Amino acid sequence: MGVATWIFFRESLRAETFVWLFASGVVGFGIGDIALFLAYVRIGARLTILLNLCTAPLWGALLEWAWLGTTLGAPQIAAGALILAGVSTALWARPQGVPAHGSRLIGIACGLLAGCGQGMGAVISRKAFEVADHAGFALNGFSAAAQRVSGGFTTALLLAVIVYGLGKSHSRPTAPASSGRAALWLAATTLFGPILGVSCFQWSLITLPAAISTAVVATTPVAMIPLTVWLDGERPGWLSISGSMIAVGGVIGMILAGS
Repeated sequence: MGVATWIFFRESLRAETFVWLFASGVVGFGIGDIALFLAYVRIGARLTILLNLCTAPLWGALLEWAWLGTTLGAPQIAAGALILAGVSTALWARPQGVPAHGSRLIGIACGLLAGCGQGMGAVISRKAFEVADHAGFALNGFSAAAQRVSGGFTTALLLAVIVYGLGKSHSRPTAPASSGRAALWLAATTLFGPILGVSCFQWSLITLPAAISTAVVATTPVAMIPLTVWLDGERPGWLSISGSMIAVGGVIGMILAGS
């Protein structure tokens, strides 16, 4: 992403916006995503995703209102609440997934921190787009995502060095060799998540408040239902389907409210 940005969007690499995008990556990709994985192993995927996706719009709306002065209309708030209600219903009906280990209280705290990181990271990105607009140069979603990744990578690298330093005196199990099939799945995850997914998310923040963008992104579990049917053989029940329909209705309402 960095190489592609340097070749095709070099004019978007400016110090005045990079500092905000780097900070967005530290908060969202770094702290937020690390907290997300820490929550997964303690409270399971379902509750983690619920806490993350349903609190991110709240944090985003609060920070953007206090910092950038952005307010939402009643129809947008209602549509956002409908999206989150539908996603919560669909997620609550799904199996828990990976069994939980460790402190449940710490897991819940990490899940809330993940939502805070995602919501606040989105608002900081909005600030970067605002700075670019005032400076009179174009900053697109792909370039913003590439610069944002640098903050997340730096945070993860520093934490990895710290954890390695603290634990180097202890014995570690030998990691199994990665298979070619696992590498392909990892490459696909990277392509559709941090590259295409986050780029589109950043693109939406150019014109939409952070609370709206994160509310629409919260429909990710709904979009995953056909994939879980295909990959895992999981059959969604009527509650999952009903929640999905409610969430999609909320997205339609959000679009109509903004038109």
